[in-house]
Amino acid sequence: FLVYLNDLLSSGDIADLYPSEDKDAIRNGVRSGCKGAGIPDTPENLWTFFIGRIKKNLHMSICFSPVGEAMRARARKFPALVTCTV
Repeated sequence: FLVYLNDLLSSGDIADLYPSEDKDAIRNGVRSGCKGAGIPDTPENLWTFFIGRIKKNLHMSICFSPVGEAMRARARKFPALVTCTV
């Protein structure tokens, strides 16, 4: 679970989360927004536009106890839990 959360916080994307059919549907869903922003609608640009929207709009709350060694170990293994949070 923390591996996926670390990836999401650090890059906005979790590798291989979506099968190619779902990626095509997502790209088609953001095509009009991408064109409206003046970005050419190549598959890579559409995906980057989608990930950018995720980074802009995703909010989450995560609570860890700072007491003991567990939090320090998590921070070393998953640095985005500390560096990519507000």
